[in-house]
Formats: sequence, C-alpha cells, structure tokens
Amino acid sequence: MRNIFLTQSRLFTAALAASALALPVAAQTTGAGAAAAPAAPVVASSAPPGAAAAPAAPPRAAAAEGYRLGPDDEVKVFIYGQPDLSVTTRVKADGTIRLAMLGAVDVRGKTTAELADAIAAGYAQGGYLERPSVNVEVSQFVSRFVTVLGNVPQAGNYPLDRPYTVAGMLARAGGATATGANAVILTPADGSGPVRISLAEMNAGASRPLSPGDILFIPPAEKVYVYGQVQSPGAFTFVPGQTFRQALALAGGPTLAGSTKRIKVRRAGKEVEGLNLDDPVKPEDVLVIREKLF
Repeated sequence: MRNIFLTQSRLFTAALAASALALPVAAQTTGAGAAAAPAAPVVASSAPPGAAAAPAAPPRAAAAEGYRLGPDDEVKVFIYGQPDLSVTTRVKADGTIRLAMLGAVDVRGKTTAELADAIAAGYAQGGYLERPSVNVEVSQFVSRFVTVLGNVPQAGNYPLDRPYTVAGMLARAGGATATGANAVILTPADGSGPVRISLAEMNAGASRPLSPGDILFIPPAEKVYVYGQVQSPGAFTFVPGQTFRQALALAGGPTLAGSTKRIKVRRAGKEVEGLNLDDPVKPEDVLVIREKLF
C-alpha cells in the first residue's frame, strides 16, 4: 500500500514539474529569445514573411499612416529587442536617415509602414538580425503640410497625413468663425494663383484635393452698409442671397422720414441705378435710404 502511495506522489510531482517547465516556453517567441509583450495594436511595424509573432508595439499617433516622409521630418525607429539600434532622427535634405550597420537609408516619399518594411529587409538581408520587427513613427511633421489662416478657430499648419480636400481641411481647422467670410481663398503651391471658393456653394470647390504647401485663408466677413433715414445705421454681415429689404431690416427699418421708394445704392464706389429693395445685395454694397419728398 505504501509503495502505491509513493508511486502516485512521484507521478503528481512529475506532472507539476512538467507543467512549470511548459510555462516559459509559451511566453517566448521564436526570435532572439525575446519574451512576448501584452497584446497591443502594432502600427507601421514590419517583420519579414514567415517570422514568428513579435512583441506588440505600443500604439502611436495614427496621423502618420498615410503621410509621405520628406526632408526635416523627425522619425522614431524602434527595433524590438534591439534598443541600441533604435533611434530618433531627422530626415536629411537628401531624403535619407542614417542607421547603425545599414548606413544611409532613403526615406523620401515613403510612408512609415513602407520605411519599416525597408529597414526590416535591410537588417535581415544583411545578416545582421534574424526576423527583425521594426516600428516607425513620425514625431514631427515638417515637410508636407497645408497652412490654414484667417478667421478659423484653429489656424496653423496641418500635416497631409491622408488625402484632404478643401472642405475636409477647413473642417479640421474648425470651420469659419462668426467673424469670417462665407468664402475661403485657396492659394495653391503650384503658383497657379488664388482661387475664391464660396462656402455657400461648396459643391464645386469643396472637393478640390490639396497639395503640400497650399494655403487656405478665411478672410474677415464681408459687409453690407445701411445709412440714411434708418433706425440703426451701420455695417452688417453679408449673407449670400440677401436682399436690400433684408439688409434694411437689420438696420431696424426706415424712420418716419425715410422713403423705401427712394433708395440709393453705391457699389464699388459707383452709384447703381434701377435697383429696388427686392434685388440681391452684393458684398460691400452701400444702401442709403433717402428722405421723403413732401
């Protein structure tokens, strides 16, 4: 009976030992002995085909996924399990960065994912690393951006990290403020000259794609001026489709001495004849309500 008990105890102990030995094996990769990290999204990382699962990278800014690298951009290159090879560096004027053992690496026009692939392939083909896993992220966007200026909540330089249209970039900057005009002025980087795009009729210009170096400017709101025999003369924000009658209402309407039949309109410094209160206003028009003739 005692022999049976000892045999069972030995079998139980052996099972525990085998179980303990199995635990470290499950936590290893087939790479250079690096232990697997907790699962997390891997962005812009690369490993050669057929490589075993590498430790997951910490999430990075998604903004760089479609961004094409260029001179003066700053990039972070991280090679898992090889901290001495990881580096933060700026792209040189010739479009290259320097990495240990690889030397100059051409990055111009590449996305972070494409650059990660190229670096991983370079270390693997050169025999420096077996199944390297590489992550690249942009820490400073410099080379490819659009400038948004004027009457917007968040003026500044915005990276072209994905394809943008005029409407999309304007929305990213917060749209026009209450003091902004109902139009955006696009100055293309190709030197073709400024283009004015109405915010009230964005169908045509809104879908225009933007290129690096383009400038969007929201000018101050255009005005319409109402003077003469009115309750509250002054300057009022122009609204597309507005009539002189509506502009007169903004000024509180005519006084008792004012005549709505005797209006005067000045446009671009010249008096315009034959207009009435139901005609549309143009930006910077001046409406004058004259006195009644008794």
